[in-house]
Amino acid sequence: MAGYSTHLFSLGFPPAHFAGFLFFSTLASYSIHWYLTDETTEITASRTPWLSRNKWLHATFFVISSIGCAFFLLKELGYIKWIVPAIFLTLLYTAPKFPLQPFTTLKKFILGKTILLALMWTYVTSALPFFIISKPWEPLYTLFFINRFTLIFPICILFDLRDKDYDKLTGVKSLVTLLPPQKIKIVFNIFVMLHLITALLVAYFSDFGLVDNFILLIPIILTFSLYNRAIKTKNDYLFYFILDGLMALSPILYFIKLTLAVQYLRGI
Repeated sequence: MAGYSTHLFSLGFPPAHFAGFLFFSTLASYSIHWYLTDETTEITASRTPWLSRNKWLHATFFVISSIGCAFFLLKELGYIKWIVPAIFLTLLYTAPKFPLQPFTTLKKFILGKTILLALMWTYVTSALPFFIISKPWEPLYTLFFINRFTLIFPICILFDLRDKDYDKLTGVKSLVTLLPPQKIKIVFNIFVMLHLITALLVAYFSDFGLVDNFILLIPIILTFSLYNRAIKTKNDYLFYFILDGLMALSPILYFIKLTLAVQYLRGI
């Protein structure tokens, strides 16, 4: 996703050490988040029983990935001012899971749980790569950033709808615990429309080809079509494979397109 952001604008890929840092920091944040998850109250369709038997695995992944993260972070010290916001957003999202005061109290005050996660993912994949390659920020990058955020945020809403009962039980204040279902659907639809509008603006102001612009739209179309199914099930494959995968679908399709184009040119 990070490589897609810069490559789409013909800037190439961020350096390899940034990819290493991103890989290990993502693995570390996921591992500690799930290690701290209380499997007796936070129930998913099939992942929870697995989690109750394999917390040691998350702990192991966290230790290994933390070492890798620290190693690559030393190579990123020149960009630390840009990396700190990502670290802060990640910690703020996971902090309420730490079984200590004042962390547990944060559940009652962090109203933007959904926004935090979406903003973190968008910043790391659609803003930070430009800073790492020291590219001056342009207005078109802002449009692209908003476009990616308006895809990731609706997906996060579906995850929060799945977790609504747990969040209410534990006192977590989020968008879906504060608003009735009808208004949540309105918010979801508004962000889908914003995504479509920003996609059109990106297409207008950029020199992307028709295929690249269409690739931008495919994930939001699928996200919108999955809303009714997602609010009626807790199926882990739907959430952790399909919906999570939709965040990375445009990059996957984009690089498949490039690969096919290169093979075609070699065959001419």
